[in-house]
Amino acid sequence: MQMIQSGYRGFSLVMDLGLDRILIPLAIVLGLAGGAMIGAEMAQFQAPENQFMN
Repeated sequence: MQMIQSGYRGFSLVMDLGLDRILIPLAIVLGLAGGAMIGAEMAQFQAPENQFMN
């Protein structure tokens, strides 16, 4: 029984570390993409309206 518990704890640790390796880069990419979308929207609002583009 002890061997099963220690094996499960080791497996759980490996899975937690693997999950961190996926979640952190995913959070960074999502943050950058969200910032780019917000920046693009703000750039459209701040751009002067060109009369010759009609």
